[in-house]
Amino acid sequence: MTVRYGLGLNHLTEDPNDYLAVVTECTTSNVQKIMERMIGKGSTVTKAEGLSVIEEFEYAVVEEVKNGNIVSTDLFRISPSISGVFKDENDSFDPSRHTINLNISAGPRLQEIISKIELKKVALSTAEPVIEKFVDLKTKAENQSFTPGQVVSIKGSLLKFDEEDTQQGVFFIASDDSETRVTDFVKNKPSELMFFVPDGLTSGSFQLEIRTIFHNSKKIRKAKLNTNLVPAS
Repeated sequence: MTVRYGLGLNHLTEDPNDYLAVVTECTTSNVQKIMERMIGKGSTVTKAEGLSVIEEFEYAVVEEVKNGNIVSTDLFRISPSISGVFKDENDSFDPSRHTINLNISAGPRLQEIISKIELKKVALSTAEPVIEKFVDLKTKAENQSFTPGQVVSIKGSLLKFDEEDTQQGVFFIASDDSETRVTDFVKNKPSELMFFVPDGLTSGSFQLEIRTIFHNSKKIRKAKLNTNLVPAS
């Protein structure tokens, strides 16, 4: 398989001739699909055993992170950081002014295969929504995390949708494929969406997807952020 990408106008720079790469036609692999791949290559581990081990591994990682530790594996590295302004050296953490963030980056095993990923350039339809940037307005984190209950911004093009139609909107898709649709919007414009993140999204990793139906059309058009998002602690 290859990573398919197209080029769309870059509205974030002053040069009207700038383009940016938009990854498209991606599929999502959850734990079940990964386990099927493991079994398919002849592993002696049963699906039930594998899922159990993964559950225990995820529990242990969560506990380590909760205890303030850095978790470093061949696949990923998770480290905590704190954002916000402190008044002076005697100031202390205040949840109303400061935020604990989790920084997640690829580990050495994933870094090794980046250069081996095959790319294929495809033509993007002009009638497709494009996500260029996701910003947590509280922490200022870009394309990384969100703060539950706080406002975030999505910038791009052709993003506007009908809020009354439940097929359309902004959706947070969890690793188990469950979906949470955003309902509280501040702005719904073609170039920017602003909304409050649902309070219940407090743990896990999420894929962000926008679905819209253009005027005089019945087809749902979709755009996905090319990185997964996690809730800020």
